[in-house]
Amino acid sequence: MVRFAAILFFLHLASLYALAQHARCGAVEHRQQNWALHPGCKEIAAINETFIENWIDRYKLAPSSRSVVTIPVVVHVVWNTNEQNISDAQIYSQIAVLNQDYRAQNVEAPSVPLVFQDALADVAIEFCLASKDPSGAPTNGITRTYTDNSVGIAGTVSLHYTNLGGQDAWDTEHYLNIWVAKFAGAVGGIASFPGEDPPEQDGVEIDYRQFGNIALEPPYHLGRTATHEIGHYFNLEHPWGPLFNDCCADDFVDDTPEACETYLSQCPVHPVVSCDEADMFMNFMFYTDDACMAMFTKGQKMRMWATLNGPRSGLLESNGCNSTPTTEAALSEEFLIFSNPANSVFSFEIKSNSSGTWQVQLSDVLGRIVEVGTAYPNVRSEFGVRNLVSGIYWLKAKKGMKILAAKIALLR
Repeated sequence: MVRFAAILFFLHLASLYALAQHARCGAVEHRQQNWALHPGCKEIAAINETFIENWIDRYKLAPSSRSVVTIPVVVHVVWNTNEQNISDAQIYSQIAVLNQDYRAQNVEAPSVPLVFQDALADVAIEFCLASKDPSGAPTNGITRTYTDNSVGIAGTVSLHYTNLGGQDAWDTEHYLNIWVAKFAGAVGGIASFPGEDPPEQDGVEIDYRQFGNIALEPPYHLGRTATHEIGHYFNLEHPWGPLFNDCCADDFVDDTPEACETYLSQCPVHPVVSCDEADMFMNFMFYTDDACMAMFTKGQKMRMWATLNGPRSGLLESNGCNSTPTTEAALSEEFLIFSNPANSVFSFEIKSNSSGTWQVQLSDVLGRIVEVGTAYPNVRSEFGVRNLVSGIYWLKAKKGMKILAAKIALLR
C-alpha cells in the first residue's frame, strides 16, 4: 500500500478534467473542485486517510465484531418530467442491486477470473430504504420533489436545497442520501468523499436514466452507477488512483492491480494489461459497462469498513432501518457540537430535559482519553485542544446509564 503522503502529491499534480472527458463518474472532478475552493477539504481527507490506515493496520487480522451492517437510505427523486419521476419499483430494484453487489451475490461474481477469485469479497454491507425519518415518523424512504429546472439539476448545488428547487437532505450523519435527477451532461453519478462536502450536500447523486435496472438503456442499465458511486462515498478511489493514464498511481488498496486504463464504455475480455499485470476491469470501481462489473476486493472491503468505523461511523449508530417508533424519552438528550472541525478550542452543548451534571471525556481514535471534564445541560461548554495533534477524536458525555457521543475533527 502506498502511504498517504503520496495522495496529496498526486492530487496536487492532477489536472482538473472536464466531466465529459471521463463521463461515467464525476466524483473525482467534484472532489478536485472542492479542494480548489475549500483548501480545508485536503486536511479532512488527510485526517480520514490516516484513520483508515491505522484502523486497517490494527484490525486487518482480527474478525469484525459486526458480521453485517445495514445502511439506511433515503432516495430523493427530483423531477421535471414524468419520465424523471421514476417509480417506486425502480427504486426497489436499485436497493436490490446494491445488496447483491455488496454481498457478492450478484450473478456476475462467479465469472470473476480465477486469478482474482481469492480477492473477491463479500463486503458485508446491506442497504434498506429508511422506515422512519429523522423525526421518528414512519416513512417509505422516498421523497419526491418537482423542480422547474428542465436543463438538469443534478451536479448543481441547487439539487440539495428545497428553496433552490431541489430537496433538502435528511440527517447525513445517520442516513445515506441519494438524489436521483437529471444531469445536463454525460455524467452518470457523483459522490461525496467523507467530510469533503457541506453536511447538507453529503451523499450520492445518480442520473435517473442509470438508477435501478428496470427497462433502462444499455450500457449503464443494471444499477452499477450507484454501486460505483457509493464506493466513493465509502472512500474508495478508482483503481488507477487519483490520476488518469499514470501507471505509477495507486488506489491505496493492496489487492487491486495498478492500472492506467479506465475502460470507459468497454467490456474487455480477460486478460488485458495496461500496466505490469492483468487489469481487474471487472471491479465495480472501473468505468466498464454495467454487464462487465462483478466484484469488490477484500482490500476494498477493509477500506470501506474502516470508513464506517471512522468518518462515517454515524451510520452504524442509525436506527433509520428500525420501524419501532421513536419514544419521547429517546429524543430527550442531544449533543450539539460547535466549531467542528476545531482549531484550538471547540464548544458543545448537551440539550436535555433533565438536570444534573454530565461527565465528559475526549478520546482519540485508539480509545486513549486525552481530556476530561464536566458539563451542565443546556449550557455551552468548551474544551481546549491546543496541545492535541490533528486528527479524529470522540467526545463522550455520561450521566448514570445515559451516554452521548459525537465525532470531532481537529485541524491545525
